[in-house]
Amino acid sequence: MNMRLQINKDFINLISPYTKKEYLALEEKLLAEGCTEPIITWNGYIIDGMTRYEICLRHDIPYNVKEMRFSCKEAAYAFVCKKQLLRRDLTFETRKFLIGMQYEAEKYLHSTHPRGYSSWHSRADNLSLDGVEYRESPTRHTTAQRIADENQVTHATVQKYAIYTKALLTIGSKYPEILPKILAGRLKLSHQRVVELSKLSPTDLRRADFGAEQKPYHIQMNQAHRGRPPKNSSAAPPIPARPSVKDMPAFDPDAPAVELSLTVPSWTSSIKRAQKNIDAEVVSDRAKEKLREVLGELIDTAAEILMLIKEE
Repeated sequence: MNMRLQINKDFINLISPYTKKEYLALEEKLLAEGCTEPIITWNGYIIDGMTRYEICLRHDIPYNVKEMRFSCKEAAYAFVCKKQLLRRDLTFETRKFLIGMQYEAEKYLHSTHPRGYSSWHSRADNLSLDGVEYRESPTRHTTAQRIADENQVTHATVQKYAIYTKALLTIGSKYPEILPKILAGRLKLSHQRVVELSKLSPTDLRRADFGAEQKPYHIQMNQAHRGRPPKNSSAAPPIPARPSVKDMPAFDPDAPAVELSLTVPSWTSSIKRAQKNIDAEVVSDRAKEKLREVLGELIDTAAEILMLIKEE
């Protein structure tokens, strides 16, 4: 008989839910092949395999349980985040949240539970699970850099995502229903907007307009599609009028992507040309730092766009 497991709400936000299509595919596979992967738990709480567990329970499919041994919840958080970040179906919001959460968990674990941090990395049964590996990071900077390397961003971006994560957790503590919508990408909020919302009281937060940033975009889209451009008048005005929205051509959804595709090669050419001419031994530290900063921003922006247009 299957043992009943517990679900902790603190882990639910770290585990991205399946889409309907993914859920049905997993259900079909479990019914046909059984549950071949164990449900991962910590202290009896599910930290990986919640969807498998729910399906198995509903269809009375036998499953195995693997209990992980962590010294504290922060180690479990870091494990869950790292395992979830292996998934390709994450929204950009969830990805940012998980990266920030992993960094905060490991940073806290290293600074307040050094023995637990070392134990977490040294236990043979916890070192690897489905491709998840851990290496000790002695400082905050190297922790951020390692997480950055794993997720193809800069260490400054990891620290920025940590601010985003803490702000989202604050919002979730005041307005729990809104957090899943943000993580699912149904509400598009900038980093700054998330931070601003986190400072509101619970009452003001529930009154806030979370869709405000999307309204101007939709208005422009609707106006661009509305009506045809006016026909030219026989009598031309003495002073050319500034083009209005009505004069704009129909919206082309491919235009931004095509424009960027034509622009990026010139950037690549400039970077390659500079690469040949830069002499690292004579360039000043100030110039190097500025170049690292702008290239880091370029890498992060490119990663965000790649996530936006990734294959579904």
